[in-house]
Amino acid sequence: MDKKTLALALGFGVWGASQATVTLAQQGGQAPELGQLVEAGELPPLEERLPVDPEVVSIGDIGTYGGSLRFGVIATKGFLELHGMNGLVRWDIDQRTIVPNLAVEFEASDDNREFTFRLRDGLKWSDGHPFTSADVAFNVNDIILNSEFSEVEQMFAPGGSPLRIEVIDDLNFKIIFDNPHGDFLGIIATREGQMINRSPKHYCSQFLPAYNDNIDELVKAENTGDWQTLLANMCTEDTSYRTNTARPVINPWVVTVPETGSAMQVVWERNPYFWQVDEEGNQLPYIDRLEAQVFLEAEAMLLAAIGGQLDFQKETISNTINRPVLAENRDRGGYDLYEIGAPGGNYVWIMPNLNHQDQVIHELINQKDFRVALSIGFDRNEVIQTALLGVGEPWQTGPYDETSPYYHEKISKQYVEYDPDHANQLLDGLGLTERGPNGTRLMPDGRPARFKVDIRSDFPYIIDVMSVIDEHWNRIGIDLDLNVMDSSLYKLRADAAEHDFVIHTDEASWLPGEVPSALLPIDASSRHATQWRNWLLSDGAEGIEPPQHAKDRFHIWTEKVPTASSPEERASIMHELADMAADQFESFGVSKYPSLYGVKKRGLMNVLPGMLITDVTSSPNNVFLPQAWYWGK
Repeated sequence: MDKKTLALALGFGVWGASQATVTLAQQGGQAPELGQLVEAGELPPLEERLPVDPEVVSIGDIGTYGGSLRFGVIATKGFLELHGMNGLVRWDIDQRTIVPNLAVEFEASDDNREFTFRLRDGLKWSDGHPFTSADVAFNVNDIILNSEFSEVEQMFAPGGSPLRIEVIDDLNFKIIFDNPHGDFLGIIATREGQMINRSPKHYCSQFLPAYNDNIDELVKAENTGDWQTLLANMCTEDTSYRTNTARPVINPWVVTVPETGSAMQVVWERNPYFWQVDEEGNQLPYIDRLEAQVFLEAEAMLLAAIGGQLDFQKETISNTINRPVLAENRDRGGYDLYEIGAPGGNYVWIMPNLNHQDQVIHELINQKDFRVALSIGFDRNEVIQTALLGVGEPWQTGPYDETSPYYHEKISKQYVEYDPDHANQLLDGLGLTERGPNGTRLMPDGRPARFKVDIRSDFPYIIDVMSVIDEHWNRIGIDLDLNVMDSSLYKLRADAAEHDFVIHTDEASWLPGEVPSALLPIDASSRHATQWRNWLLSDGAEGIEPPQHAKDRFHIWTEKVPTASSPEERASIMHELADMAADQFESFGVSKYPSLYGVKKRGLMNVLPGMLITDVTSSPNNVFLPQAWYWGK
């Protein structure tokens, strides 16, 4: 197999293989409390806890041990994943390159059907148990391919044919596909793709009937109803990293104070067996513990941030509305603003419900001319100036980098020019010529063209944006009710297709591992066609059968993109998909992401700039390496 450089990113897919050479660290240090445990005979010496070939992390200065890192979460939203989930490979800090992680070497065949990995020699879970190829085989055979547990995820079954694993020895194994899978390395670098390695066999096997003859007793004791729910709760769900203190991890920190229904704080403490070191051989992480404070509402989190109670925070508070107050209180709170960018997508993504249950509204929304009229019926530049503090650029969706092979001008820039005269002509052409007393157009059954717009309460800037758009749409005879609600109700209404319009954000790097939700109804964020999505993902068993153009796009995404044999072919296929999506114009955007700003406490070191808003690279998590952050003297 030829070894090829894995160059990728806003445009350059992941192909080929990389064989990283890691310089062995010199004998280094460890956290003082771990040294005390070694002296007391309660913990093995450092050289027995580290692998033979630990990864040497170099992202800044050599740090010092100690302290806590405080951040905030909203009770209903989930967690900023600072505890550092780790996969076989990861995205480098440049967010353009796939590099070794748990696997010190990896290699891809020329046809992208066979991927060979070599694990670091001596890797250990947080309880000291070895991490070997057997763990990966357990995740593949007993979890991913276990039809009694769940269906095989499409990301592990290109062309409908699932992966298989060939274990060579404790350190070496192959992942094999019947069809080419050029996206595979990018996928397993994401949080979702890490399911290929994240469940330790020695612990998680107890929750499977194949390994435990007394599984029914365990299910009864845990009151989960079935072993599938038990396994998910204890091992396979992301939530297990913060709810299950018994679960061994391969991450820098392990949860010690778990999340519960009433918990106001969740705590992770240093993993004594973590496998990365700095350039002097000192074991990471530097920081002793992570402390997540649970807030019931975004306003309380903002107050905590400006009061200096959060050490690093980008989730929830990093929006354009909060930027002035965050900037004004920097000295008071003892923090600096931390800039966060985006590779593509839209800051305000407007999704009409193409599966509306009201037949009159359904027929209207499914007219492309209606959606085009709405898109050109508001002035994006005025919206940006008024609601986004003048920061942004009119945009639909797609990657921002015009030098990228993935850049697609039509899907990014069509129908962004304000043209109320043409919008009125389009609406008149749809038969919406009659107007009520207040100027709102009347639909064919005589009802006013007044629509509810579902908005999550924790996105206040979207409320401001849609208030301005409402004024503009009033001028062309369309009226809105802003329907602000908590995230759980928002999701329920969208999943049940009960909304008229729903607003969210859209990320669009189009990197391997990212699902391009704006290009086709493919995941939970494709709220413009939830019932088409359900039909496509269930092979027709659920939802509503979509038109042929949606089926065609689904075929391209599931059959052609994963089996591309080169970066150039993948980019060409993504353009084919984007061409079709642009022609349908099923949803539309307002602006590029402006630069957003979170907070970083002064004295928190090695937090490098350049973090992006994207689930693909999972920043900061296992890209910006919080395990190398430290508190300066």
